[in-house]
Amino acid sequence: MNPDETADGESTTRDRSQGGGLDERVVLVADRDPAVTDELAAVLRERFTVRSAYDSADALASLDPDVSVALLDATLPGLSAQRVVDRVRTDDADCQVAALADEPVDVESTAFDDYLLKPVNDDRLTETVERLSRRATYRTTLEEFFGVAQERANASGENRERLDRRLAELDDRLDDVFRSLDGPEAYDAALRELDADP
Repeated sequence: MNPDETADGESTTRDRSQGGGLDERVVLVADRDPAVTDELAAVLRERFTVRSAYDSADALASLDPDVSVALLDATLPGLSAQRVVDRVRTDDADCQVAALADEPVDVESTAFDDYLLKPVNDDRLTETVERLSRRATYRTTLEEFFGVAQERANASGENRERLDRRLAELDDRLDDVFRSLDGPEAYDAALRELDADP
């Protein structure tokens, strides 16, 4: 497993839920072929912080709240790509997940948010990660907004004023990110797990 790296090779840890913008995005790349993993990671490092994993155990170890997009080979060796996707859907490592596939994927019948057909075109790769990253930012910001709103409901005095300011900041951020998404895409980003709720 490679550590977080910026384009200049510095190690970094970032939290996209605490005021971070779209420039603070972490992408996890995990393909069964290490050469493919390294090639995709090299392209993405020009614009994103990238973590590389070569099996599902590495991918699981690399997931945390900083990861906004995971690119996973569905045939990843080890514990299985499905375990990685399951963790993304149930833990605090919520992010958007795209399959790295050898043939088209019916995204509607899988847990993936999108897919990239191998060999992956560099422009398509970057565009897909940008779009999924915006969706992840929207969803994370929306969750934080509702959390702060819930806390504000019982607050008073200076604490309530502080929470009002934070809600206004989050509202502005939601507006900015929402404008960068297609309408249906924003709703999908916000409500992706609705069907899974009891």
